[in-house]
Amino acid sequence: MPGFYGADVDQLRALAKTMSRHSDKMSTLSLELGQLISSAPWEGRDAVMFRAAWESEHRPMLKLISGELQSQANELSRNADEQDKTSSEGSRSGDAGKQDSNPPGDPGPLDPDTSDVDVPGDVRKDPDAGDPSDIHQGQIGDCWLLAGIGSVAQTLEREGKLDEFLASHMRPVGDPPTHWVVTLYEDGEPVEVTVEAKSTGGGVRGADGQPNWLSIYERAAAEHRGGSYDDIDGGFSNDAMELMTGQSADKDGELDLDEIEDKLADGQAVSVGTQDVKDDDFDWFWEPDEVSRTDVVPNHAYIVVDVKTNDDGEKVVVLANPWGPAGGKLDGEPKAGTLELTEDEYKENFDSVYSVGVK
Repeated sequence: MPGFYGADVDQLRALAKTMSRHSDKMSTLSLELGQLISSAPWEGRDAVMFRAAWESEHRPMLKLISGELQSQANELSRNADEQDKTSSEGSRSGDAGKQDSNPPGDPGPLDPDTSDVDVPGDVRKDPDAGDPSDIHQGQIGDCWLLAGIGSVAQTLEREGKLDEFLASHMRPVGDPPTHWVVTLYEDGEPVEVTVEAKSTGGGVRGADGQPNWLSIYERAAAEHRGGSYDDIDGGFSNDAMELMTGQSADKDGELDLDEIEDKLADGQAVSVGTQDVKDDDFDWFWEPDEVSRTDVVPNHAYIVVDVKTNDDGEKVVVLANPWGPAGGKLDGEPKAGTLELTEDEYKENFDSVYSVGVK
């Protein structure tokens, strides 16, 4: 392309994020396979030899690949940063937040045959902004984003800080707003993302079926992560928490309910994820089902609302499904909108905990 030198930083960063996600998946796969292999009901000489080969050859190889993917992701991010620095030499400084690396343009409609929907008025004033039941995920596979952002909003609301947060992170352009400038975070640094006051058909809605503040955040995240709603189809809630707050978020495996309760008591936003859908390439006879309850959505993120003691004296975790309180159906099976699970039920269905401090 005449006049173009160096790299496309948007593509570099998108590739870096993809490689990092696959590094996480490879690490998780290695851990899960190791647990399955060690606990498999398989005895005898062949089993001993297979387990020895796994420990000496296969597991180290997966670990090496995971580390190499993350190393390359870091290198791509550094190259993108250097390209940005080179391209911006001599430009003005002192802005409240740097401009988005993906220039304004707005993601196109999820369905090209369906027009975007206007998001009217000052959505920051939504009285239900911190209520997980006001989140109704649409046709985009961004439960990770909505659960992460929703859990942060819930925690900020409980701390009495949500109105202040939205006022400082969402700036209207026009009265009524025709655009919104949303402050997201990349590597802990604020990034201003400008999007139209619109939501895609099939995007997130409030309990009343109308677009709300989350519709703007969803649009800004899609714009920032690559410029398409496809770019937020799949991810991890810790990334959503960091995108919203700029704070480093934790991604843990299965935790006890006491540990989750401690996080909530410490003022942390918490979401959890169900088991991944099984990989057909590793469909061994000892592989367990990903979820044990038919009303739980596999490979899905939920908001942790509370950990409490129920009427039977059992400690339970209360979870909100981003699909909304009414839940929905998957492959004809009804899925719950709200779950109240005992320790054993929780551990049989969930394997990931995401959390971030917002104090």
